[in-house]
Amino acid sequence: SFQSSIYSKMSVNSNQLSTINAVTNGFSVLMCLLAAILVLCLKLYKTLVYRLALYQVLSGLAFASVSTMEVTFITYDVSSRLYGNICIAIGWLLLYTVWVKLLFTMWVTFHLFCFAVLHKNLKKLE
Repeated sequence: SFQSSIYSKMSVNSNQLSTINAVTNGFSVLMCLLAAILVLCLKLYKTLVYRLALYQVLSGLAFASVSTMEVTFITYDVSSRLYGNICIAIGWLLLYTVWVKLLFTMWVTFHLFCFAVLHKNLKKLE
């Protein structure tokens, strides 16, 4: 079939995928740092909307940083006791940062919903 012929030509091993993941997440870290620095330099954090955007950027920075740490598993000795502890720690950090990212996304969505649909200004919550 068509799909199997495409996938059979793509031979990517786990080391290559981990390297691609690390490079992509490293780029995400740089972009989040740049966005955070711009928001802080331009003092855009004084309004709620820009503060929410800054929180989104910082949570994205945390997620990308933790995801970049996964590159330590490329050439790691699986039989080592330290491997399991590092794996558990990075797994917990990934789970935590994903939930924080989800929380800030829901917060921005709620704010936009109240502003656009309900026509309420949430300045009094600041």
